[in-house]
Amino acid sequence: MMSTMTMSDLMTPLLIPLMPFLAGLVARGLPEKAGRVVPVMAAAACMTALCLLTAGWSGGGWVKMDTLSAVMVVLVSFLGAVVTRFAARYLEGDAARGRFLSWMSLTLASVLTLVMANHLLLLLGAWVLTSLFLHRLLLHRPDRAGAVFAARKKFVFSRLAEVLMLIAVVMLYRGHGTWFIDELAASVAAGNRQGLPAAALLLAVCAMLKSAQFPFHSWLPDTMDTPTPVSAFMHAGIINGGGFLILRLSPVFAAAPIALHLLMVVGSITAAFGAIVMLVQPGVKRSLAFSTIAQMGFMMIQCGLGAWGLALLHLVAHSLYKAHAFLHAGSTIGATPRAAVPLASPALGLGLLAGLSMVTIAITLVPGMAAHAAAVPLVFHWILALALAYGIGRAWSAYRGSLWRALLAAAGTVAAAMLLHLVSGKMLEGYVVHQAPVWLSAWVACVFTALFFFQSLLWRASQYPLGRKLYIHALNGFYVGTLANRLLGRLWPSRSLS
Repeated sequence: MMSTMTMSDLMTPLLIPLMPFLAGLVARGLPEKAGRVVPVMAAAACMTALCLLTAGWSGGGWVKMDTLSAVMVVLVSFLGAVVTRFAARYLEGDAARGRFLSWMSLTLASVLTLVMANHLLLLLGAWVLTSLFLHRLLLHRPDRAGAVFAARKKFVFSRLAEVLMLIAVVMLYRGHGTWFIDELAASVAAGNRQGLPAAALLLAVCAMLKSAQFPFHSWLPDTMDTPTPVSAFMHAGIINGGGFLILRLSPVFAAAPIALHLLMVVGSITAAFGAIVMLVQPGVKRSLAFSTIAQMGFMMIQCGLGAWGLALLHLVAHSLYKAHAFLHAGSTIGATPRAAVPLASPALGLGLLAGLSMVTIAITLVPGMAAHAAAVPLVFHWILALALAYGIGRAWSAYRGSLWRALLAAAGTVAAAMLLHLVSGKMLEGYVVHQAPVWLSAWVACVFTALFFFQSLLWRASQYPLGRKLYIHALNGFYVGTLANRLLGRLWPSRSLS
């Protein structure tokens, strides 16, 4: 394949990550104003380069530009530009600002390379560099013991993920005789299953480590001790890198369904765990971190069910929302806690009835939706109905007399959701279809139903001894992070701090 490639085929797409890479190299040596502006301009230029440089490029070789890559390049470069600009202002007066922006630009370049990689070794190399550059960002304030400890924990989990990916990549090469992802997909489509189950399981665990899945999640909330721009920047293809890995290697996972089943089970546990712990966190950033954990769990469920388009749509929407939430975290101080709003049972009952009715009507009446709904696992429609029920019940309980506005908002949400479902079905057409077992879909439905009732009754928790105990345990993350910290303390004692 490489023998038929021209130099233009190789260099054209690599110009996209090259710009932030060069900005990262020179940012430290530039004058203050230029050192602030150049990284922002380099990140913003990536989107323009995507349009100009790939217009006549057909792809192939070490890099590729399909729908998945194009969407990720736009997302990563856009968030990179926004967060870099925010960081330049956020760190005004910080003597190490140039160094911080340099590492941020280098991280952006490695993520852009990652999302365009069509070669397993390039994918692995970009994955490693992304983690190493992020490690430098996490150590921006080395005098803060909490930040250093969190960086160490992330470092250990990342090295474990990379070892698993390396083993999986070698297994795939030995079984299929190619390093190129498109050739690997063709080999799998032709019926070659050598090494797939084991490699897919290793890659699934790798994705779980990268995307903070239970029980490997505790590194993410611990990194909240680092500057806020880092927390926002991690949603530009870093924390959600596990989901991208599964989408990029979807032929491998679809041919080894046991790995997808593992993702469904772990993802549902993570989603419920993250949502519960999020509700009781007093700190804004830690609450957002556990919200991200829950959302990454939901993305793993979508991947496990083979809903590739929905998973990509969720990845993009969550990245944009959560980066915005971190950058505006200060504006949420003083807001009414979600658990403090009493939810009346009639309101929840009405909300559930209205939610189910709206989803059913939309599936039946929206042109083209009925055919698409048959391809989307039924459990997603049920989860949408539960979300609408909770939203309607909370709006009615918190703001008396606003029922009609809540119903109109719910109807608008259903319409937008159905439209996005239709769009997601077109985004990754041609991806291998995977049908999950009924019992796994039922498991996911039961988990989210239980979570719905838990959230609905949470405001009563303080009235009962069991509820107060649960609050304390949830506040401490059910001590999973504590166990991880103890293990890390044995592997990497604090006396070696430097």
